[in-house]
Amino acid sequence: MASGLRWLTRKTARTYGDDAEERALTRQSLPPSMLATSAGAPAITPQGALSIADAYACVRALADAAASLPLIAYWRTGQGRERLNGRTPDLLAHPAPATTQSGLVGQMVAHLNLYGNAYVGKFRSAAGQIDQLALLHPERVIPELKAGRPIYTVTGPKGERSVHGTDDIIHIKGLSTDGLVGLSPVKQCRAALGLSSALTTHASKFFENDARPGGILALPRTSDGLDRQWADKFGGAENAHRVAVVTGEVTFTPLGMPHNDAQFLEQRKLSATEIARVFRVPPWIVGAEDGSSMTYSNTEQQGLHFVTYSLRPWLVAIEQALSADRDLFAPNQYAEFLIDALLRAQSSTRAEVYTRALDPITGWMTREEVRRLENLEPEPNPAPPRAEQKETLRAA
Repeated sequence: MASGLRWLTRKTARTYGDDAEERALTRQSLPPSMLATSAGAPAITPQGALSIADAYACVRALADAAASLPLIAYWRTGQGRERLNGRTPDLLAHPAPATTQSGLVGQMVAHLNLYGNAYVGKFRSAAGQIDQLALLHPERVIPELKAGRPIYTVTGPKGERSVHGTDDIIHIKGLSTDGLVGLSPVKQCRAALGLSSALTTHASKFFENDARPGGILALPRTSDGLDRQWADKFGGAENAHRVAVVTGEVTFTPLGMPHNDAQFLEQRKLSATEIARVFRVPPWIVGAEDGSSMTYSNTEQQGLHFVTYSLRPWLVAIEQALSADRDLFAPNQYAEFLIDALLRAQSSTRAEVYTRALDPITGWMTREEVRRLENLEPEPNPAPPRAEQKETLRAA
């Protein structure tokens, strides 16, 4: 991001009475979304979880699916709803320079699945208008509750702190036990993630020396340095699958169980399934086994299950958090994702639904509405409105 922006209100920070530095982000400062994460963290952390293939696949599946959906601003009318025009739709479509709506939404879902929280900073120009929406890294935001109001302490790149309220930050949280902070799936289920990481490390070490297990060399008398000579002569990739020949009365007894005896593959499958369960993703999404087979008849239902139970809860959390912000939306306005593309049924099912929807008596759609849903051009001679069709049928 080329330039930073000012926080929404400086006066809000002054009313909190915190000893942190009450400073506003200006155009010359760097937005916290560009700050680096902490280094030297343990392996099983929200950021370290992405090094686990199964966890990475789950987070990416959810983030990519959410990022592919348009986020639309609406306002309610007496006849239903209409798309909103103005500054808010422009902010949602172009949150910040070099940042797309897809990138912002995908990062929100990634933060929610890794940290349980996503913080959207509202940055203003010198004139006081919201110019950019940028995500703050959850590791640099500390939420608190003071006098019944949520307060957020943000740590800057040089350790400086600034205190802000809901006028400055939109807080989107996942499952919470206190209503203030969302629980991180990674931290709550680190045992399952740790097992997957341990299995991967074990497999890597097992194959480091051509999957040759350790063993015992039995000699009639002590032979100093034979273990080193054995490793020098018969270790390494160039000796893979070769027969080891030694002189003297020596016997070699391998130690340890083969991986198939230890049910290594079964443990890997179980670990992948458990991680998919942690992120509430169907195992087939990440290539894990779930005990059922994918067929042509149940593919549509499987996709519907993913959208309904895996993705939609995150989408609703984002929609409601954004819609509740009065700097972006008035009480009769709201944001909503278009999930029709993910819920799109096969052509035969759509045709059956459209046939019922176009029924002149009991239907609820027009041919023009159906053509819009199917991304088709308008008809040269559109059909008469439904009211005229009903009157014609009654007259007949």
